[in-house]
Amino acid sequence: MRALKRVEGINVVPLIDVVLVLLAIVLTISTFVASGAIKLDLPKAASAKETSAQKIEIAVNESGEMFWNGKAMQRVELIQAISTLKSDASVSVLGDKKAFFNDFIFILDRLKLQGIEKISIVTKRDA
Repeated sequence: MRALKRVEGINVVPLIDVVLVLLAIVLTISTFVASGAIKLDLPKAASAKETSAQKIEIAVNESGEMFWNGKAMQRVELIQAISTLKSDASVSVLGDKKAFFNDFIFILDRLKLQGIEKISIVTKRDA
């Protein structure tokens, strides 16, 4: 009888397949990373949902700067802009997680004084 030939060594083909799949996943995911004009580090919430784009976005960053649809504004200008809104307007509020709570409450208070009830607080989905 003939003895079977022993195969010695590691078969690297499955390893290469796995590495290529992981590389493809990383490259695909990295193209979906959003880079906005305003650098905000949104807080995370398990109940966060994707929503359609709102017409009005008010943001406050870590240093307390406030933005109306991406345009930097002072508090007085923001108050004037909010006063032009109708009570049925939908507003999204984005607050950096390191922003002062006082700035965030200022925005919410001004919206409530204007009679706006449709306020969304934007967060990132907690993974």
